[in-house]
Amino acid sequence: MNPPNEVAERSYRGESASERRSARAGRLTGALLDLVQEHGIGALTVGLVCERAGVSKRHFYEQYDNLDSLAVEVLESSLAAVSAHIAATPYEPVDDAVGGLIAAAVEAILATFDDARMAKLYLEAAGNRGLRDSKDRAVAQFVDSILEALTGSSSPDPRAKMTAHLLIAGASEVVAKWLDGEVALSRRDVAACLVALGSDGARRIRANDFEVLAVGPQS
Repeated sequence: MNPPNEVAERSYRGESASERRSARAGRLTGALLDLVQEHGIGALTVGLVCERAGVSKRHFYEQYDNLDSLAVEVLESSLAAVSAHIAATPYEPVDDAVGGLIAAAVEAILATFDDARMAKLYLEAAGNRGLRDSKDRAVAQFVDSILEALTGSSSPDPRAKMTAHLLIAGASEVVAKWLDGEVALSRRDVAACLVALGSDGARRIRANDFEVLAVGPQS
């Protein structure tokens, strides 16, 4: 008798079990993204996704607990690429480098949402708890990466963390809406605007400059 691992990896038509799982995951991912763009995630079922992907429900449930787990995996995989890009960006704590760091972060977000279907999935996260939690975790990770680069501290000023969160979450939302057709600007204009605003915020974080202008009559 073959050991369990050998049985599990038995080839079929020249493909190993892991290769077949990977191929099914790819088809399911494509089907999910297509259907989210066409109908929104709230209208989807496992049956619809499996039919579009040409994958049986039995094979679906061998890999995923439910539709949400597939959607979360797809979103997390895409957003992980943004985090990796930010973390890999060389940065020296000088003024001239701030713009480069922010430009790299903006470009990573733009590249992630180049696929309009992924932008739609990101926007759909607001109405789906699993996706919303995944999105929030990713944004928190981006914020930590930016703050670590700018301040070198794992416990920065709360105002710095608020500013970084505003920059990252705001930029991600704007880019997703732009790719969904809600912002009438060119890619170049979107990137330039986000880099300009983000660089200003990043310089304030690095300099710990959070002076608040008083509003209203002074006593």
